[in-house]
Amino acid sequence: MARFSHALRRSAVLVGLCVGALVISACGGLSGSSDSDGDENQVLRIGMASDAQSLDPPNFVLAGDFTRDNLVYETLVKLTNSGGFEPGLATSWEQASPTEWDFTLREGVKFHDGTDFDSAAVKQSLERAATQSQGKGFLGVIKEVQTPDPMTARIVLTKPFSSILNNLTVLVSAIISPKALAEKDEKQLAKEPVGTGPFTFVDWVPDTKMSFKVNPDYWGTKPKVDKVEFVPIPEASTRFSALQAGDIDVIENPPPDQLKDLGDDFYAITEPKARPIFLGFNLQTVPNPLIRKAVAHAIDRKAIVDDVLEGVGNAADAGLVSPEFLENDPPIKLDYDPEEAKRLLAEAGEPNPKLTLTMPSARYLKDKEIGEVVQQQLAEVGIELKLDVQEPGTWYQSLLDHKTEMYYLGWGMSSGDPGDMLVRVFRSDAVNNMSQFKDPAVDQEIDSLATLEVGSDERNQVMQDVQRQLVEDDAVVIPIYHMVNSFAARTGVEDFHTTTSELIDLSKTTVD
Repeated sequence: MARFSHALRRSAVLVGLCVGALVISACGGLSGSSDSDGDENQVLRIGMASDAQSLDPPNFVLAGDFTRDNLVYETLVKLTNSGGFEPGLATSWEQASPTEWDFTLREGVKFHDGTDFDSAAVKQSLERAATQSQGKGFLGVIKEVQTPDPMTARIVLTKPFSSILNNLTVLVSAIISPKALAEKDEKQLAKEPVGTGPFTFVDWVPDTKMSFKVNPDYWGTKPKVDKVEFVPIPEASTRFSALQAGDIDVIENPPPDQLKDLGDDFYAITEPKARPIFLGFNLQTVPNPLIRKAVAHAIDRKAIVDDVLEGVGNAADAGLVSPEFLENDPPIKLDYDPEEAKRLLAEAGEPNPKLTLTMPSARYLKDKEIGEVVQQQLAEVGIELKLDVQEPGTWYQSLLDHKTEMYYLGWGMSSGDPGDMLVRVFRSDAVNNMSQFKDPAVDQEIDSLATLEVGSDERNQVMQDVQRQLVEDDAVVIPIYHMVNSFAARTGVEDFHTTTSELIDLSKTTVD
């Protein structure tokens, strides 16, 4: 199975003179701000497309929550960019039986509130996570965590589960301070994280700024950055203006058209990413597969990537799962074919159907513009598409509540296991089954992944078969493109990296 090979590619970013009240307002007047304990030159200010929703890892709402969580929290096992595993809060592990895993824990680690890290903390965090809204999708297979001694944790599963190590690398598996779990309610846990990580939480002013400072007692190599500030700036052009003005040091999802003309003051960071962006159907409100297939044939994904994204992404013309993770042979897709789309609509007896696409505002790169292009492409075959653009938190809840006909969604593979999305989005009882897709035979195929070795030919074939039914046979989803991690930074920022699991790696980052 193909894995990502990360190589940092730098290119300069268009330099301009866009300094105005809009930028200063959007950035909360951050220029020159610093923590009293830190060096102003080591404050890293990151402009994000949206604010966080929850800092309680097993109850995350959007993937961007993990970007912040990753500074504060740690897991027993860490995922490498090559798809392997390395020690985190556990120094070693072994499989004691098909349903038991023993972890030797790292000694001398303390939580930010001074509490000792031990097996009791592991037990409390993982058993809690296994019951939480998002955590159970990754860890619901955990029966219990035993504590033979303070530095040994035995995870007991309800059944053999081949990707348990993958799932333990995801931040839903983060180990939270037992003192915080005892003293804080759910709302406080979502806003006041307490972990063992390289940074400690400072404060959060919603829609304005979230701040962290370096953990002076961190067990590992301490970051060189003293303070990190996340600033939500929804509009890509405004984020870029803030970068140019010096109010922000790094921005995510810079406007693709701004990356064409190269200068010396800024550079781009683009690294592979597994997240597919796709259109999905609510099968309860759009039950006719002929109409769903017509929509699929009406969409020109290559034009979207070339003309809207300007190449910052890869057309999903081989399947839902990125070929970086899984080679689908033959490719899984419904080709762009407007005449076939019209024929299918005629066969369905609805030559001019009306549909609504529920999508987020500024959640993904050029999402609004892509929605408008899809709207135009569907109009060419006789489909009237209404765009229902919502704030990211509201949009995601609409998807979970099934208040949709069509929806626009990206799904990351934070565990490094391409089967994770199938389990968590398309199994009949999945919390994130936004399409309300139910097929006992597909459930059985998805369930078989648990006992098949990750990366094996047999497991890969099952994943291809499930994708083929979702994309070609039933047209439950329409893959559009696969994202890349895209950031832009000023040249004074060095060694800013991202990971295949869409996290920011600040372990070596410096700010001049």
